[in-house]
Amino acid sequence: MPAPADAALRHILPVPRSAVRGAGTFALRPGTPVVVATEDLLGPAGLFVERIAAETGLELGRPRTGMAGPEAVLLAVDAADPGVTAVPAARGICATGDDPGAERHTLTVGPEGVRVTGASPAGVHRGLTTLVALAEQLPATAEGIELPAIEAADGPALAWRGLSLDVARTAFPAADVRRVIDLLDRYKLNVLHLHLTDDQAWRLEITARPELTRGLDPADYFTQAQYRELVAYAAARFVTVVPEIDMPGHSTAAITACPELSSQDTGSLPRSAEERLARFLAGEFRPLWLEPARPEVWRFVDEVLAEVAALTPGRFVHIGGDEAFGMPDRDHHDFVVRVRERVRAHGKEPIGWQETVRAPGGPAEAVQLWIDPELAPDPAHPFLAMLPPQVVDLIVASERESATDTARMGEQRAAVVVSARGRAYLDRRYAEAVDGEAEERRARLGHPIYPPHTVRDACTAPIPGIDDDPGYDVAGFEAAVWCETVEDADDLSFLLLPRLPGLAERAWTAGPARAWEDLRARLAAQAPAWRRHGHTWFPAPSVDWPQEQAR
Repeated sequence: MPAPADAALRHILPVPRSAVRGAGTFALRPGTPVVVATEDLLGPAGLFVERIAAETGLELGRPRTGMAGPEAVLLAVDAADPGVTAVPAARGICATGDDPGAERHTLTVGPEGVRVTGASPAGVHRGLTTLVALAEQLPATAEGIELPAIEAADGPALAWRGLSLDVARTAFPAADVRRVIDLLDRYKLNVLHLHLTDDQAWRLEITARPELTRGLDPADYFTQAQYRELVAYAAARFVTVVPEIDMPGHSTAAITACPELSSQDTGSLPRSAEERLARFLAGEFRPLWLEPARPEVWRFVDEVLAEVAALTPGRFVHIGGDEAFGMPDRDHHDFVVRVRERVRAHGKEPIGWQETVRAPGGPAEAVQLWIDPELAPDPAHPFLAMLPPQVVDLIVASERESATDTARMGEQRAAVVVSARGRAYLDRRYAEAVDGEAEERRARLGHPIYPPHTVRDACTAPIPGIDDDPGYDVAGFEAAVWCETVEDADDLSFLLLPRLPGLAERAWTAGPARAWEDLRARLAAQAPAWRRHGHTWFPAPSVDWPQEQAR
C-alpha cells in the first residue's frame, strides 16, 4: 500500500506536467503564515486560506505582505523565474486577452516551507489549486497536515479551457452558477461560456429592452447586478465569463418580445415551452431569424451588444451563429460579417459557432467547432422520426454543409475552440446501468438523439484537434452541457460529474489520454470533495468509488 503522501500525489487532477517527490515533509499547522510578495496576490492568498479551511478544516494565518520567515507559505510573481520559463507557454487564445503563458507556475514544498511562483497572479492561483488538491487528500489532525516535499512545475497546454453552460433552456439561480464556477476552478478550467439566450428564453436583463425579460419570474433571469457579481466571482478565481447572445437563429424569444425583428406575423407565436413543443411536433414549424435587411434588427443588436460589452471585462462576446434554419446563406453570411463589426465597435472580439466560418473572415477569427461526423444525425433515428419532415430536411442540409467547414477553418487560419459534440457534449446519456435514484436520473437525462457512452469513453477517447492533426489552428477546448432534459442543479452536476474533470485533464495536457487505470483512481479520489460540496454525480460502475461516498 502506498504511503498517504505518495497516494495523494497520484490523485491530483489535472495531473501536473512535472512533480518530483523530495525528502522530508512540511507541516501545515493552524496559523501557518501566508505571505505574499506583492499586494495583487492578496486575493489569491485569501481564497487559498478559505479553500484549505473548507476542504481540510485547517485555519491558516491571515494573508499579509512582507518578508516570509521560516515555515511559511510564500507567494510571488516572477515571469522570469527559470522554473516558470522552463514550462512551455500554452497555445491558443486567452479569453482575457492576456499572455498565453500567464498560468505557468512552480510549487516547491520542503521542510523549510512552501513557495508558489507564478508568471502572473493567475499562475500563482493555479499553483495554489494544486496545493489544495494535495492537502485535501492527506490526513488532517489537530496538529495540521504533513505535506510531502515536492518540486512541481506546471502550466496548461491550451490557453482556452472552458465549459459552455446552457442557462437559456433551464434557468439557474446565481448560486448554482457559482457552484459551477467552483468546479471549473477546482479543475483549472478558465472559461465559463454562458449561453444566455435561445428560442426558449432570454436570461439577461437589457435595460434598453425591458420587454426581453418582461413576464419572466425574477428568479428566471439575471439582473445586470447579479450578472456583474457572477463575473466578479469568476474573475477572482481566474475564470473568464464569455456571454453568448445567440443570433440570427435561435431567436424566437427575442422575436416574441420584439416582433419588429422579423417580417413574419408573430401574433401567433407560442408563449410557453409546452405550447411550442406541442405545435412543433404537430408540424406547425416556422423557422425564425433576425432579418439583416430590417433597420430595427441593427438597432436591437447595437443596444444589446452595448450593454453586454459593458458588463464584460473579458475580451470576447459570443455571437452564436448556429442553426439559422431556413435563412438564406447570403443573408446569414452578411449578418455574421456585420455583427462581428458591431462587436468590435463595442470594444470586444467576436467568437461564433462553427457555421460562422462560412462567412468571409480574416485571419485568427475565433470559431467554435461543434459538428463532427461521429454523431451525425440519422434521419431514421426515432427522435428525428417524431419531427416534422421539413425540420429533418433542414437539419440534414445543415449537416451536409458542415462537411467543408474544417477546410474553411484551415484556409481562413481561424482560431478554433474545439467542442466536437462526440467528445465535448456532456448532455449525452451514460451507458452503464446503476441502481436507485442514480439510475432514474441516468434514464432521464441526456439528449435522446445522441448515443449513450461510458465514462471511460468520455474521458479517454480521441478528441478531434487534440489527438490528430486537424489542418486548422486549435486555440482551445470547451466542454458543453445543453439543458433540454435538466430540471435543477442536481441534474446538472449529475451530467457534469465525473466527466468534466476527465475532460479538464485532456484540455490541461492536450496530449494523449491517461491510462484508464490511472484516471479512474484519480476520479474516485474526487468523490469526498463532491460530497462535501453537495454535488450529485454518476457513480459509474467502472470506477471504484469509496463506498461511503458513492452517490
